[in-house]
Amino acid sequence: MKLLRYLILIGVISAISLTAQVTDFQRGLEAFNVKNYEKAFTHLEKYALDSNDCVSQYIVGYCYADTSLSMANDSLAEYYLLKASELKYGRAMGRLSVIYFGKQSYDKYWTIQALVWAELAAYYDPIQSVNSRRQIIRESLDVEEIKRAEAIIAEKKKILDQIEICM
Repeated sequence: MKLLRYLILIGVISAISLTAQVTDFQRGLEAFNVKNYEKAFTHLEKYALDSNDCVSQYIVGYCYADTSLSMANDSLAEYYLLKASELKYGRAMGRLSVIYFGKQSYDKYWTIQALVWAELAAYYDPIQSVNSRRQIIRESLDVEEIKRAEAIIAEKKKILDQIEICM
């Protein structure tokens, strides 16, 4: 009887301690929310690598994009933000648009891509729809380039409409 009570007590204590533990994922989100980006990155990088978690991919991409951080890396920023964007995460789409618009002086292809992701961000995320970036990008494109962007947007919507909005 004492053994049974002991085992039950151990089980209850174990269950309580497991639910009280904070995961690295939660620590990463908390760090990001208080703008401790280095800590957020440390906690979330493995989730961004090993899963299809759009939030961790966005945060890791955001950290890579921040040139004031030690891990800054344009290519990795684009990689993770694109992954999160393809999972229909509006904040990632908006950030990706900013990165692509920054490349506009190299090639109009990037300006078109910036418009594509800005429009998709606005379409799938109401918070992104209040951003004026889309109009600024449109003004830097000619009619043919806007038509190309609109065709790409239509194709991407067909794909993105098939999946749940990532939150």
